Amino acid sequence: MKAALLSAWNSLSLTELDKPVPTGKQALIKVRYGGVCGSDITVYRGLHMTATVPRVLCHEILGTIETLPEGYVGPFKVGERVLMNPVISCGKCPACRAGRLNVCEKLELLGIHQNGGFEEYTVVNTEKLVHVPDELPDIVAVLGEPFAVGRHVCRRAGVSPETRVLVIGAGTIGQVVAMNAKCLGARSVTVSEINPGRLALAAKLELETIDPNAEDIRARTAEITEGVGFDIVIDAAGAKASLLQLPDLCRVGGTILSLGLSGAAVEFILGKISFREQEIIGSRLYSQKDFEDGVAVLSELARKLPIREMVSDIYPLTQITEAFEKMMTGRNNGKIVIDVAK
Repeated sequence: MKAALLSAWNSLSLTELDKPVPTGKQALIKVRYGGVCGSDITVYRGLHMTATVPRVLCHEILGTIETLPEGYVGPFKVGERVLMNPVISCGKCPACRAGRLNVCEKLELLGIHQNGGFEEYTVVNTEKLVHVPDELPDIVAVLGEPFAVGRHVCRRAGVSPETRVLVIGAGTIGQVVAMNAKCLGARSVTVSEINPGRLALAAKLELETIDPNAEDIRARTAEITEGVGFDIVIDAAGAKASLLQLPDLCRVGGTILSLGLSGAAVEFILGKISFREQEIIGSRLYSQKDFEDGVAVLSELARKLPIREMVSDIYPLTQITEAFEKMMTGRNNGKIVIDVAK
């Protein structure tokens, strides 16, 4: 079968691999679309803290069920469209026993530690399958995994009707975090972004925006929050300039959440956190419920917003290197999707 293989860091090419053979509780999935995630770029560059090579990347996977385990009894059927939760947990470590399977001590992920979706077929445990609502077209449904991320981020950050939320970065993850926060009834949700194309898309998605290149973000923060600062500040950009200003935009006792996954050292003024008794928390992946809830939010929003426009580029698998180049140079305004069938 065709596959895009990361044979070494910064070395991605199309190749032929054996079709995977499902074992145990695994289903065989014929992949239709795979989304390119920022973490794929982190892995590609060799900056991910636990990724291994050689590897077939992609954990944002939409496909159809080709086979189910012998004797399978459950809600899924052969030929059904599905998304898949790529989290593989041991189920035995303290984190798993506490119900935090997404931060398992032996965590593995499709596309990072096991082969993922940039290949014609992949395998996944049937317990990790997620239904795709009938009304969602494939090219919208592939956004299900990012919406799961957004759901988990908002849960971790404690978004509620009492909270004012600032999201820094209006890439795909920033957008879905902001939309999830709105769906949870946050008092206000604002997105900060400097890319004109992403600002325009955020506006189409009915998100309030700030362009730091055109206005003073601290002054706008004071205006929106009556001089207090945002209750929750979520960094979905990872840029040095945005990291340094996080404490200044967050209120005393507020929450700062970072979505960075790189193992590279960053500059940060920790004293500001202590002086204002703010909390810094991390967020990684999602639970199965987060995934299912995220897909439900996607389905709801797709009925009233131009969610399809979140996908800015579709490349055939044969042009995956061009897709990665575009992602790395930041020329995409939205999600880049790989059509694995082409």
